[in-house]
Amino acid sequence: MSADPIAPEATTGKTAAGGPIFIVGPMGSGTTLMRLIVDSHDNIAIAQETSIMRAYLAHKWIPFHRHGGEWYGRLGWSDDELDQRMHEFYGGMFERFAAQQGKARWGDKTPWHAWHLREIAALFPDAVFIAMVRHPGAVATSVSERFRQTWGGAVTHWVNTTTEQVQRGIELGDRLLMVRYEDLVTDPAATLHEVFAWLDEPWSDRLLEHDKVHAERGTAKKVEGATRSDKPIATDRIAAWVEDKTPEQLTVLSTKAGALAEFYGYDVADAAALAPMRAPGSTHVKTLTGTELAARKAQFPLLAAEFDREITPWAGNAMLTPDAFDMVKGPGRQAAKKAVAAPAPPAKDGITRQARRLARRLRARAKSLTS
Repeated sequence: MSADPIAPEATTGKTAAGGPIFIVGPMGSGTTLMRLIVDSHDNIAIAQETSIMRAYLAHKWIPFHRHGGEWYGRLGWSDDELDQRMHEFYGGMFERFAAQQGKARWGDKTPWHAWHLREIAALFPDAVFIAMVRHPGAVATSVSERFRQTWGGAVTHWVNTTTEQVQRGIELGDRLLMVRYEDLVTDPAATLHEVFAWLDEPWSDRLLEHDKVHAERGTAKKVEGATRSDKPIATDRIAAWVEDKTPEQLTVLSTKAGALAEFYGYDVADAAALAPMRAPGSTHVKTLTGTELAARKAQFPLLAAEFDREITPWAGNAMLTPDAFDMVKGPGRQAAKKAVAAPAPPAKDGITRQARRLARRLRARAKSLTS
Protein backbone atom coordinates (compact mmCIF):
# COMPACT_ATOMS: atom_id res chain seq x y z
CA MET A 1 0.00 0.00 0.00
CA SER A 2 1.17 3.48 -0.78
CA ALA A 3 2.32 5.48 2.20
CA ASP A 4 2.29 8.77 0.32
CA PRO A 5 -0.62 11.17 0.82
CA ILE A 6 -2.80 12.12 -2.09
CA ALA A 7 -1.39 15.02 -4.05
CA PRO A 8 -2.60 18.42 -2.73
CA GLU A 9 -4.23 19.31 -6.05
CA ALA A 10 -6.40 16.21 -5.70
CA THR A 11 -7.99 17.53 -2.49
CA THR A 12 -9.08 20.94 -3.72
CA GLY A 13 -12.47 19.78 -4.93
CA LYS A 14 -14.31 17.34 -7.10
CA THR A 15 -12.88 16.87 -10.56
CA ALA A 16 -14.72 17.33 -13.85
CA ALA A 17 -18.03 15.52 -14.23
CA GLY A 18 -18.08 12.13 -15.89
CA GLY A 19 -15.20 10.39 -14.11
CA PRO A 20 -15.28 6.83 -12.75
CA ILE A 21 -17.36 6.10 -9.65
CA PHE A 22 -16.04 3.70 -7.01
CA ILE A 23 -18.49 2.45 -4.36
CA VAL A 24 -16.73 1.20 -1.22
CA GLY A 25 -17.49 0.41 2.40
CA PRO A 26 -17.36 -2.29 5.05
CA MET A 27 -18.77 -5.62 3.92
CA GLY A 28 -22.49 -5.68 4.65
CA SER A 29 -22.85 -1.88 4.63
CA GLY A 30 -25.21 -1.53 1.66
CA THR A 31 -22.70 -1.21 -1.16
CA THR A 32 -24.66 -3.63 -3.35
CA LEU A 33 -27.90 -1.69 -2.91
CA MET A 34 -26.09 1.52 -3.82
CA ARG A 35 -24.58 -0.19 -6.86
CA LEU A 36 -27.99 -1.33 -8.10
CA ILE A 37 -29.42 2.16 -7.68
CA VAL A 38 -26.56 4.04 -9.34
CA ASP A 39 -26.37 1.44 -12.11
CA SER A 40 -30.06 2.02 -12.85
CA HIS A 41 -29.18 5.54 -14.06
CA ASP A 42 -29.31 5.90 -17.85
CA ASN A 43 -25.73 7.25 -18.02
CA ILE A 44 -23.88 5.06 -15.50
CA ALA A 45 -22.79 1.41 -15.52
CA ILE A 46 -21.52 0.10 -12.18
CA ALA A 47 -19.85 -3.31 -12.31
CA GLN A 48 -20.17 -6.00 -9.69
CA GLU A 49 -17.11 -6.64 -7.53
CA THR A 50 -13.93 -6.81 -9.60
CA SER A 51 -11.24 -6.35 -6.92
CA ILE A 52 -9.00 -4.89 -9.64
CA MET A 53 -6.81 -3.07 -7.12
CA ARG A 54 -5.56 -6.36 -5.72
CA ALA A 55 -4.39 -7.16 -9.25
CA TYR A 56 -2.92 -3.66 -9.51
CA LEU A 57 -0.84 -4.27 -6.38
CA ALA A 58 0.38 -7.53 -7.91
CA HIS A 59 1.47 -5.55 -10.98
CA LYS A 60 3.40 -3.18 -8.73
CA TRP A 61 5.02 -6.02 -6.78
CA ILE A 62 5.06 -9.59 -8.10
CA PRO A 63 3.66 -11.52 -5.11
CA PHE A 64 6.22 -13.18 -2.80
CA HIS A 65 9.23 -12.35 -5.01
CA ARG A 66 12.05 -10.57 -3.21
CA HIS A 67 12.72 -8.53 -6.36
CA GLY A 68 9.03 -8.25 -7.23
CA GLY A 69 9.04 -4.46 -7.10
CA GLU A 70 11.92 -4.15 -9.54
CA TRP A 71 10.59 -6.03 -12.56
CA TYR A 72 9.29 -3.10 -14.58
CA GLY A 73 12.32 -0.96 -13.74
CA ARG A 74 14.47 -3.67 -15.29
CA LEU A 75 12.52 -3.08 -18.48
CA GLY A 76 13.13 0.65 -18.33
CA TRP A 77 9.65 1.55 -17.07
CA SER A 78 9.01 4.19 -14.40
CA ASP A 79 6.24 4.12 -11.77
CA ASP A 80 4.31 6.77 -13.69
CA GLU A 81 4.62 4.87 -16.96
CA LEU A 82 3.36 1.66 -15.39
CA ASP A 83 0.44 3.51 -13.83
CA GLN A 84 -0.43 5.04 -17.18
CA ARG A 85 -0.49 1.60 -18.78
CA MET A 86 -2.63 0.26 -15.91
CA HIS A 87 -4.95 3.26 -16.32
CA GLU A 88 -5.39 2.46 -20.00
CA PHE A 89 -5.76 -1.28 -19.41
CA TYR A 90 -8.30 -1.30 -16.59
CA GLY A 91 -10.04 1.89 -17.71
CA GLY A 92 -10.42 0.44 -21.20
CA MET A 93 -12.06 -2.69 -19.85
CA PHE A 94 -14.59 -0.69 -17.86
CA GLU A 95 -15.21 1.68 -20.77
CA ARG A 96 -16.16 -1.26 -22.97
CA PHE A 97 -18.38 -2.64 -20.20
CA ALA A 98 -20.28 0.67 -20.05
CA ALA A 99 -20.40 1.13 -23.83
CA GLN A 100 -21.97 -2.30 -24.27
CA GLN A 101 -24.89 -0.99 -22.21
CA GLY A 102 -25.08 2.27 -24.14
CA LYS A 103 -23.70 4.25 -21.19
CA ALA A 104 -20.92 6.82 -21.07
CA ARG A 105 -19.79 6.61 -17.44
CA TRP A 106 -18.44 3.59 -15.63
CA GLY A 107 -17.87 2.54 -12.06
CA ASP A 108 -17.01 -0.35 -9.75
CA LYS A 109 -18.44 -1.65 -6.50
CA THR A 110 -15.87 -3.54 -4.44
CA PRO A 111 -16.22 -3.08 -0.66
CA TRP A 112 -12.54 -3.67 0.15
CA HIS A 113 -11.43 -1.07 -2.35
CA ALA A 114 -11.87 1.13 0.73
CA TRP A 115 -8.27 0.06 1.44
CA HIS A 116 -7.06 1.26 -1.96
CA LEU A 117 -8.49 4.76 -2.16
CA ARG A 118 -5.09 6.42 -2.46
CA GLU A 119 -4.03 4.13 -5.28
CA ILE A 120 -7.35 4.48 -7.13
CA ALA A 121 -7.26 8.28 -6.80
CA ALA A 122 -3.77 8.36 -8.33
CA LEU A 123 -4.54 5.79 -11.03
CA PHE A 124 -7.77 7.53 -12.05
CA PRO A 125 -7.33 11.25 -11.29
CA ASP A 126 -10.95 11.99 -12.26
CA ALA A 127 -12.44 9.24 -10.08
CA VAL A 128 -14.93 9.94 -7.29
CA PHE A 129 -15.89 7.72 -4.36
CA ILE A 130 -19.15 6.83 -2.61
CA ALA A 131 -18.25 5.49 0.85
CA MET A 132 -21.03 3.58 2.60
CA VAL A 133 -21.40 3.29 6.36
CA ARG A 134 -23.95 1.32 8.37
CA HIS A 135 -24.67 0.59 12.03
CA PRO A 136 -21.75 -1.47 13.42
CA GLY A 137 -24.11 -4.10 14.80
CA ALA A 138 -25.66 -4.70 11.39
CA VAL A 139 -22.27 -4.92 9.68
CA ALA A 140 -20.81 -7.20 12.36
CA THR A 141 -23.82 -9.51 12.10
CA SER A 142 -23.47 -9.76 8.33
CA VAL A 143 -19.71 -10.33 8.43
CA SER A 144 -19.79 -12.87 11.26
CA GLU A 145 -22.60 -14.90 9.68
CA ARG A 146 -21.55 -14.76 6.02
CA PHE A 147 -17.78 -14.96 6.39
CA ARG A 148 -17.42 -17.04 9.58
CA GLN A 149 -15.61 -14.30 11.45
CA THR A 150 -15.65 -14.05 15.22
CA TRP A 151 -17.98 -11.38 16.55
CA GLY A 152 -15.06 -9.35 17.87
CA GLY A 153 -13.25 -9.62 14.54
CA ALA A 154 -16.38 -8.53 12.65
CA VAL A 155 -16.78 -5.46 14.87
CA THR A 156 -13.10 -4.63 14.34
CA HIS A 157 -13.68 -4.90 10.58
CA TRP A 158 -16.29 -2.14 10.86
CA VAL A 159 -14.08 0.03 13.08
CA ASN A 160 -11.03 -0.25 10.85
CA THR A 161 -12.79 0.13 7.52
CA THR A 162 -14.90 3.13 8.48
CA THR A 163 -11.87 4.79 10.07
CA GLU A 164 -9.85 4.21 6.92
CA GLN A 165 -12.63 5.80 4.88
CA VAL A 166 -12.64 8.90 7.05
CA GLN A 167 -8.84 9.22 6.91
CA ARG A 168 -8.71 8.88 3.13
CA GLY A 169 -11.91 10.89 2.68
CA ILE A 170 -10.35 13.88 4.41
CA GLU A 171 -7.41 13.60 2.00
CA LEU A 172 -9.73 13.28 -0.99
CA GLY A 173 -11.90 16.24 -0.03
CA ASP A 174 -14.89 16.68 -2.29
CA ARG A 175 -13.97 13.63 -4.35
CA LEU A 176 -15.52 11.40 -1.66
CA LEU A 177 -19.11 11.34 -0.40
CA MET A 178 -20.09 9.34 2.68
CA VAL A 179 -23.61 7.91 2.71
CA ARG A 180 -25.35 6.10 5.55
CA TYR A 181 -27.29 2.97 4.61
CA GLU A 182 -30.05 3.95 7.03
CA ASP A 183 -30.55 7.32 5.30
CA LEU A 184 -30.60 5.60 1.93
CA VAL A 185 -33.48 3.30 2.89
CA THR A 186 -35.51 5.59 5.20
CA ASP A 187 -35.34 8.72 3.04
CA PRO A 188 -34.14 7.58 -0.38
CA ALA A 189 -35.40 10.59 -2.34
CA ALA A 190 -33.56 13.19 -0.25
CA THR A 191 -30.43 11.04 0.05
CA LEU A 192 -30.21 10.18 -3.64
CA HIS A 193 -30.88 13.75 -4.71
CA GLU A 194 -27.72 14.71 -2.81
CA VAL A 195 -25.77 11.79 -4.28
CA PHE A 196 -26.66 12.55 -7.90
CA ALA A 197 -26.24 16.29 -7.53
CA TRP A 198 -22.74 15.56 -6.22
CA LEU A 199 -22.16 13.22 -9.17
CA ASP A 200 -23.28 16.00 -11.55
CA GLU A 201 -25.82 13.65 -13.09
CA PRO A 202 -29.45 14.52 -13.94
CA TRP A 203 -32.13 13.31 -11.58
CA SER A 204 -34.64 10.66 -12.57
CA ASP A 205 -37.55 9.42 -10.48
CA ARG A 206 -36.75 5.94 -11.78
CA LEU A 207 -33.77 5.90 -9.42
CA LEU A 208 -36.35 5.25 -6.70
CA GLU A 209 -37.54 2.21 -8.67
CA HIS A 210 -34.25 0.47 -9.36
CA ASP A 211 -35.95 -2.89 -8.89
CA LYS A 212 -38.29 -2.22 -11.81
CA VAL A 213 -35.44 -0.92 -13.96
CA HIS A 214 -33.40 -4.08 -13.37
CA ALA A 215 -36.41 -6.32 -13.94
CA GLU A 216 -36.95 -4.66 -17.31
CA ARG A 217 -33.28 -5.20 -18.17
CA GLY A 218 -33.37 -8.83 -17.17
CA THR A 219 -30.84 -8.44 -14.38
CA ALA A 220 -30.37 -11.60 -12.34
CA LYS A 221 -32.58 -11.50 -9.26
CA LYS A 222 -29.90 -12.89 -6.97
CA VAL A 223 -26.85 -10.64 -6.84
CA GLU A 224 -24.04 -10.08 -4.33
CA GLY A 225 -24.57 -10.74 -0.65
CA ALA A 226 -28.15 -10.92 0.59
CA THR A 227 -29.35 -8.18 -1.76
CA ARG A 228 -31.81 -8.90 -4.58
CA SER A 229 -32.15 -6.77 -7.68
CA ASP A 230 -35.93 -7.28 -7.71
CA LYS A 231 -36.49 -5.99 -4.18
CA PRO A 232 -37.45 -2.31 -3.76
CA ILE A 233 -35.76 -0.03 -1.26
CA ALA A 234 -37.04 -1.11 2.17
CA THR A 235 -36.36 -0.51 5.85
CA ASP A 236 -36.93 -4.06 7.11
CA ARG A 237 -33.22 -4.82 7.58
CA ILE A 238 -32.31 -1.79 9.69
CA ALA A 239 -32.81 -3.44 13.08
CA ALA A 240 -32.96 -7.12 12.07
CA TRP A 241 -29.43 -7.64 13.36
CA VAL A 242 -30.55 -7.26 17.00
CA GLU A 243 -32.27 -10.66 17.01
CA ASP A 244 -30.44 -13.35 19.00
CA LYS A 245 -27.60 -11.09 20.12
CA THR A 246 -26.18 -12.10 23.47
CA PRO A 247 -25.33 -9.63 26.27
CA GLU A 248 -21.68 -10.55 25.73
CA GLN A 249 -21.85 -9.62 22.04
CA LEU A 250 -23.53 -6.32 22.82
CA THR A 251 -20.84 -5.55 25.37
CA VAL A 252 -18.11 -6.21 22.80
CA LEU A 253 -19.96 -3.99 20.33
CA SER A 254 -20.21 -1.16 22.85
CA THR A 255 -16.59 -1.47 23.98
CA LYS A 256 -15.04 -1.65 20.52
CA ALA A 257 -17.37 0.58 18.51
CA GLY A 258 -19.54 2.62 20.87
CA ALA A 259 -17.62 5.89 20.77
CA LEU A 260 -16.92 5.73 17.05
CA ALA A 261 -20.54 4.86 16.29
CA GLU A 262 -21.60 8.24 17.70
CA PHE A 263 -19.49 9.98 15.07
CA TYR A 264 -21.76 8.48 12.40
CA GLY A 265 -24.93 9.21 14.39
CA TYR A 266 -25.46 5.68 15.73
CA ASP A 267 -26.30 4.40 19.19
CA VAL A 268 -25.00 0.87 19.76
CA ALA A 269 -27.71 0.31 22.37
CA ASP A 270 -30.56 1.32 20.04
CA ALA A 271 -30.57 -0.01 16.49
CA ALA A 272 -33.36 2.35 15.44
CA ALA A 273 -31.79 5.56 16.77
CA LEU A 274 -30.23 7.78 14.12
CA ALA A 275 -28.86 11.20 14.97
CA PRO A 276 -28.06 13.71 12.22
CA MET A 277 -24.61 13.26 10.67
CA ARG A 278 -23.93 16.92 9.99
CA ALA A 279 -20.87 19.15 9.85
CA PRO A 280 -20.55 22.90 10.50
CA GLY A 281 -21.28 24.87 7.35
CA SER A 282 -22.40 21.82 5.39
CA THR A 283 -25.10 22.22 2.77
CA HIS A 284 -25.77 18.49 2.87
CA VAL A 285 -28.43 17.00 5.11
CA LYS A 286 -28.00 13.28 4.42
CA THR A 287 -24.40 12.97 3.21
CA LEU A 288 -20.91 14.30 3.93
CA THR A 289 -18.03 15.00 1.59
CA GLY A 290 -14.47 14.37 2.70
CA THR A 291 -14.09 18.10 3.33
CA GLU A 292 -17.15 17.99 5.58
CA LEU A 293 -15.84 14.87 7.32
CA ALA A 294 -12.81 16.91 8.39
CA ALA A 295 -15.11 19.52 9.91
CA ARG A 296 -17.14 16.85 11.71
CA LYS A 297 -13.98 15.18 12.98
CA ALA A 298 -13.03 18.44 14.69
CA GLN A 299 -16.26 18.16 16.70
CA PHE A 300 -15.09 14.86 18.23
CA PRO A 301 -11.69 15.63 19.79
CA LEU A 302 -11.80 12.50 21.95
CA LEU A 303 -11.69 10.41 18.75
CA ALA A 304 -8.61 12.17 17.37
CA ALA A 305 -6.27 9.32 18.31
CA GLU A 306 -8.63 6.77 16.76
CA PHE A 307 -8.92 8.67 13.50
CA ASP A 308 -5.20 9.40 13.28
CA ARG A 309 -3.91 5.90 13.97
CA GLU A 310 -2.24 3.89 11.23
CA ILE A 311 -4.25 0.84 10.27
CA THR A 312 -2.74 -2.29 8.78
CA PRO A 313 -5.03 -3.83 6.16
CA TRP A 314 -5.78 -7.53 6.07
CA ALA A 315 -3.14 -9.39 4.04
CA GLY A 316 -5.51 -9.86 1.10
CA ASN A 317 -5.67 -6.09 0.62
CA ALA A 318 -1.95 -5.43 1.06
CA MET A 319 1.00 -5.66 -1.26
CA LEU A 320 2.21 -9.28 -1.09
CA THR A 321 5.90 -8.75 -0.54
CA PRO A 322 8.04 -11.49 0.98
CA ASP A 323 8.83 -9.11 3.82
CA ALA A 324 5.14 -8.87 4.69
CA PHE A 325 5.19 -12.61 5.45
CA ASP A 326 8.69 -12.81 6.96
CA MET A 327 9.83 -14.87 3.97
CA VAL A 328 13.04 -12.91 3.30
CA LYS A 329 16.12 -12.64 5.47
CA GLY A 330 19.25 -10.54 5.22
CA PRO A 331 19.80 -7.88 2.50
CA GLY A 332 16.69 -8.92 0.57
CA ARG A 333 14.57 -8.17 3.61
CA GLN A 334 16.02 -4.68 3.86
CA ALA A 335 15.30 -4.04 0.17
CA ALA A 336 11.72 -5.11 0.64
CA LYS A 337 11.36 -2.85 3.66
CA LYS A 338 12.49 0.14 1.60
CA ALA A 339 9.71 -0.50 -0.90
CA VAL A 340 6.90 -1.16 1.58
CA ALA A 341 6.76 0.10 5.14
CA ALA A 342 6.65 -2.61 7.79
CA PRO A 343 3.07 -3.11 9.04
CA ALA A 344 2.02 -2.04 12.50
CA PRO A 345 1.38 -4.82 15.07
CA PRO A 346 -1.99 -6.35 14.17
CA ALA A 347 -4.97 -6.43 16.47
CA LYS A 348 -5.92 -9.80 17.91
CA ASP A 349 -9.19 -10.45 16.11
CA GLY A 350 -10.71 -13.01 13.75
CA ILE A 351 -9.55 -11.26 10.60
CA THR A 352 -5.98 -11.18 11.90
CA ARG A 353 -6.08 -14.89 12.74
CA GLN A 354 -7.29 -15.61 9.23
CA ALA A 355 -4.43 -13.54 7.81
CA ARG A 356 -1.93 -15.43 9.98
CA ARG A 357 -3.26 -18.78 8.79
CA LEU A 358 -2.97 -17.55 5.23
CA ALA A 359 0.56 -16.36 5.89
CA ARG A 360 1.62 -19.75 7.25
CA ARG A 361 0.25 -21.53 4.20
CA LEU A 362 1.86 -19.07 1.83
CA ARG A 363 5.26 -19.32 3.53
CA ALA A 364 5.21 -23.09 3.24
CA ARG A 365 4.31 -23.04 -0.45
CA ALA A 366 6.11 -19.96 -1.75
CA LYS A 367 9.60 -19.92 -0.24
CA SER A 368 10.98 -21.40 -3.43
CA LEU A 369 9.65 -18.40 -5.36
CA THR A 370 11.60 -15.78 -3.41
CA SER A 371 15.01 -16.35 -4.93
